[in-house]
Amino acid sequence: MKQTVENRVHRAAHPKGTEVARGLVAAAGIAGFVIGVPIALAAVAPIRVPSSAPSFEGVIDALSRPDDGNLLIDTLTVIAWLAWAAFAVPLVIELIAALRGVPTPRLPLLGPAQRLAAGLVATAGLLMTAPVATASAAAAGDPPVVSAMPRVHVQTPDRAQAPENSSPDADGANPARPASVTATTTPSVTVVRGDTLWDLAERHLGSGHRYTEIRDLNLGRPQPDGRALTDAHWIYPGWHLLLPADAVDAAAQPVLTPAPSEAAERAAADYTVVPGDTLWGISAEQLGDPQRYPEIVDLNRGRPQPDGGTLEDPDLIRPGWTLRLPEDLVSSSGLPLGTHDDAQAGLDDAPPVHNDAELGTAPPEAASGDTAANPDDGVQHDDDGTRAADDATGGRHVAEPPEDQVPAEDDNPTEVVDAHDDDADLAPRFLLGLTSLAAAGVIGELARRRRLQQRARRVGERIALPEVGSPTHRAERTLRTAEPPLTVGALKLAFSHFATRCYESERDLPRVAAVVVTPEEVTLHLSDDDDAPVPPFTATGARTWSAPHRALTSMPSADDPGRPEPFPTLVTLGHSADGTVLLNLEAAGTLTIGGDPAVAADIRRALVAELVTNDLTGRIGLVAGEDFESLARACDPARLQTAPAAAIARAADRRLSDVRNALGAAGLDDTLQARSDRLIGDVWLPVVFDSPDAPKTHPRPWMGTVVVTVHATSETGWTVTADEAGARIEPLGLHVHPQRLNAEGLRRLVELLALAPPVDNAQLQRPTPLTVEILDAAAALPPTEEADETSEAPRPTVRVELLGPVLITGLPHQAGHLSRRSTELLVYLALRGRATGPELDEALWYGERIDSQTRNSLVYRTRQRVGADVLPVVGADGIYRLGGAATTDWSDFQRHARRGLAAGLDGIDDLRSAMNLVRDRPLLGVRDADYTWAEHDVQHMISTIADVAHVLSRLLLESGRARDGLEAATKGLIVDAWSELLLDDALEAAIAADDATAADRLRRRYLEDSEMVPPRSSKH
Repeated sequence: MKQTVENRVHRAAHPKGTEVARGLVAAAGIAGFVIGVPIALAAVAPIRVPSSAPSFEGVIDALSRPDDGNLLIDTLTVIAWLAWAAFAVPLVIELIAALRGVPTPRLPLLGPAQRLAAGLVATAGLLMTAPVATASAAAAGDPPVVSAMPRVHVQTPDRAQAPENSSPDADGANPARPASVTATTTPSVTVVRGDTLWDLAERHLGSGHRYTEIRDLNLGRPQPDGRALTDAHWIYPGWHLLLPADAVDAAAQPVLTPAPSEAAERAAADYTVVPGDTLWGISAEQLGDPQRYPEIVDLNRGRPQPDGGTLEDPDLIRPGWTLRLPEDLVSSSGLPLGTHDDAQAGLDDAPPVHNDAELGTAPPEAASGDTAANPDDGVQHDDDGTRAADDATGGRHVAEPPEDQVPAEDDNPTEVVDAHDDDADLAPRFLLGLTSLAAAGVIGELARRRRLQQRARRVGERIALPEVGSPTHRAERTLRTAEPPLTVGALKLAFSHFATRCYESERDLPRVAAVVVTPEEVTLHLSDDDDAPVPPFTATGARTWSAPHRALTSMPSADDPGRPEPFPTLVTLGHSADGTVLLNLEAAGTLTIGGDPAVAADIRRALVAELVTNDLTGRIGLVAGEDFESLARACDPARLQTAPAAAIARAADRRLSDVRNALGAAGLDDTLQARSDRLIGDVWLPVVFDSPDAPKTHPRPWMGTVVVTVHATSETGWTVTADEAGARIEPLGLHVHPQRLNAEGLRRLVELLALAPPVDNAQLQRPTPLTVEILDAAAALPPTEEADETSEAPRPTVRVELLGPVLITGLPHQAGHLSRRSTELLVYLALRGRATGPELDEALWYGERIDSQTRNSLVYRTRQRVGADVLPVVGADGIYRLGGAATTDWSDFQRHARRGLAAGLDGIDDLRSAMNLVRDRPLLGVRDADYTWAEHDVQHMISTIADVAHVLSRLLLESGRARDGLEAATKGLIVDAWSELLLDDALEAAIAADDATAADRLRRRYLEDSEMVPPRSSKH
């Protein structure tokens, strides 16, 4: 070992000839710039110091009179001296810091100059610091320090081999190692803030030019934050980089690693945090008791970490931090400290996962008490084992953090910040057999229908919703968990703007065959070569254009009401290795689904179901076989019709013939050209024919007619050949895992749509006497107990606000930021009043495997933050509820509304007090994937608020307060923008108040909505 160290000293102390030359050049450059440049400037451009300070009038006179050349020369002189100083100052500071061996202070606005100065000093330092360090190291008998830079502890990986020499050295400084100790030939270093590959090479290898060796060892190697080193050479604090075997350390020689049996005993001091870790989980795994996490906090509070941070907030640790643990640590997993046991205990005993929701992490055994033992998958988890939401705000309006520093919020005692696990939340998965994009389309269609139902209902009525706990309700909740990489609405709007850009560029729409949506970008796969992409797309191949999501969603809107939908037959087929694949059926003309008959039938069902529910295909017509009769009854006839196979064939022939004739008369080749040139608008939208039998018609691409079949292939179309392993699309050559909707899934989907049938104008309610409406509205409010004004119970201090974006106000100062899950718990109890443990599990962890410890952990931590008066300890009845110190704006709304409606014509003040509590739509901003249990509550609140706004507006109108009536109706429209009653109230009030501007705006709303009927009031 001593000989090895001496060899390293020799190599570090004797740089190569080229390095010596570089060092000499750098030293000469430093001397020339610091000394030579000012001497030259003093001779050529000396600064003349005036004998007295110039007056303000003198300066104005000098600037205003004609320049004789002196002013220009003086200005250039000052600029030259300032330029020299801007580099000389950082250079001198860098030299002083290097000689003293301290970190260089950062100078504001001089970052580039500092980096250049650091490079020069480091290169010159090869000549000066290595011999000095070597000599001093030799004198002390220690390994050499190759540069005067901050010390970095070098760790050794698990790959080890036997030591070269296990006997003591001549000085007795190297005692014999026990047999259980092994040495390694590949040390590693933990990156700290400010490090570069060049710095690390200088520090540990003796030459910055050897940075390429570190790069080659680590290219593509996964790091704790999920990233990896690339050719861009960026490294980040907390990364563990492998070093060549001859690396030396500023503090000590490479560390010896005990055998696994001794690891826990030796490593009682340190634990390296990785993504997914929590103090609760670390304490459970390493100490055997999760409740001991405060001991870890006490040991590490204020202790410097590799990235420059420290543990101050018990709710925040970061990957790469090294935590000191109590001396009596015990690894509950039986593995050496710092490793993770991926065994999932309790899988067989866990409750079944609902529907097709993504599996959660299996809970640990109850005896371990570990409620956060998750596999080390690099994904941030809640203490329930589920993925934490990347954009949760904890129920408050907060500024969105930068993309590279998005904290993952969970309900563990500690939140590990991992900025690069967002893609895991967008991992392809299927819901009821559908892709997340298709599932989101179904939810969008349900939302549209329910808005129309809200508009058509009469006061006091409530729209039909699935019975809570029924298979249909569970199916909807499963679909609501979908998190597509890009929303359907955003994708459709982006394509509309893209159509406008193509038209403005006087070029045809591209012949898009398929679209692949990844978590980062959208890629168009073209059927023809096209090397002239339209921004924001860029060509990534002869037939592929790509654009990032941000570029697509930030395209400016254009006033182009006549633009067509460029790709109206985009339908999801499934997931490829890259992302979600959408086929453009127009580009196929004829699509044949073959292979395994059962798989082909499932794909066909999914395709038909998406065509009639997804907004991307919302304007086309579909004619399907009679086996889709139940789906057709639940859909708008303009969107789906069924017919016998023979009738479908005749209809397809007739449509194809009509389109050909129209195109020929206009001199156009196909419908894409007609759409691009905006001619013959009647052929822009194709019709899709689902042919259950072998079709006689095989349309060519872009002919306004598409045939989908599961029979023999056509020579002119595309084929999807599928089996249980996947599907292949020809001639595109794409491999996908197809979405599949089985017969049971289709039945659930039909039941969902049937509960929200299409609304026509005949269903809209006619005027009802106001007194009747008041009684109906009052009857729809559930009875509640009025608060006892004389009670000695503590007055509420914490308020759960639901009538708008979710807010939790009045929290104790020490509560800090509530997590997403804690906020959802409070909102659930605020709306439902009470809940059993299983009811909480079903609501908050739908489709996940959890145990009671997970729930208890969440409740305990929430109570610690909000107080026992807000979230009391559960009694013998096992019921969870909010305490007397908590109240909600919704309960206050209902109390005022009940009083106002009971007072009849004298209840205006109470009704206004109720409406004053409304800030916006209930639970505004909550994603469909969150609060999946809340749809019934939201729809009930919308109906109640709309009823109260309508009654209040009518009362104010009848009392001659038209302006106030307009305000009440307008506020109601904020919550229910589709309410025909409120639109009618607002228009009548605007006319009565002689507000022509408001009346014109409301009339335009009627006209802009093609589904609205003319207002019913004769005054309009």
